Amino acid sequence: MIGEVDLVMWTKNGAETLPMVLKRINSAIPSEFVNNKVIVDDRSTDDTINIAKSFGWTIIFNEGTGISEGANTALKHVTSKFFISFEQDLLLAYDWWQKVPRLLEDPKVAIASGVRLPNQPLTLRKIQEYINERYKASEKKGEFILYTRTLDNTIYRTEIVRQIGGFPKFSGPAGVDQILAQRIHLAGFKWKVNYDVVSVHLRKGLREELAHNYWYGTCLDELEQALFKRNANVRKIILRFTFSPLRGLHMALKKGEPRTIYIYPLTRLAIVKGIVDKRRKSFNRGIFLKWCI
Repeated sequence: MIGEVDLVMWTKNGAETLPMVLKRINSAIPSEFVNNKVIVDDRSTDDTINIAKSFGWTIIFNEGTGISEGANTALKHVTSKFFISFEQDLLLAYDWWQKVPRLLEDPKVAIASGVRLPNQPLTLRKIQEYINERYKASEKKGEFILYTRTLDNTIYRTEIVRQIGGFPKFSGPAGVDQILAQRIHLAGFKWKVNYDVVSVHLRKGLREELAHNYWYGTCLDELEQALFKRNANVRKIILRFTFSPLRGLHMALKKGEPRTIYIYPLTRLAIVKGIVDKRRKSFNRGIFLKWCI
């Protein structure tokens, strides 16, 4: 066992889910192994701070805004050799503590995590199960995977995270986890994922998921620039959408959930719309600025 750990979380208006999330952390992680519990709040206007205090967490205000700044603010208050990060809408798996930290027994593993699945609707859960199974198979073949790494049920070697400069200072609202995974890989370390440890991502339903995918699409160019020094390949994204009904059919047959046939294409369409809308706005802004000059 790795011994004592610090717990960190970044929050913003998380009062709706925070009591369940913090209660589950208390149940899943034995208190005798917990050193500091720090929440970095992004100036919530709801009851987030009072809820966190009632569960014994120390409140620190974000030195900037967003996940990147919140994570680095939290890192400044870590005093243990290992720390665990959570997000405000994640119900930690009950078996997480028994299975995930042991991955760090390998000295080359700097970060370890489980996976998450949405609580609703069932179709989205089945889609994500299918995707995780494919990534798990790819990793067994030795492929380097960025896309199942998240910051919401994750344990780190503090020294290594600080050694690589902390969490990526990324202005975009999505992708800090993927950029961190790339940096860990380039530094010669590993981020291991136990695909059998499944936490619950608290979601409100399909509409929220489509809005999230749209939002992700608006971030894609900035994320691809940070990862690969190029814009996202829109043709490839549109091609994936074009063939998504066939992928949805395969998911339906594989997972026994027929609604994936049309819901999976909708999730891909939301990403396409996000990136196209963002580029259109950027193009129009560029024309306006050129006209003003």
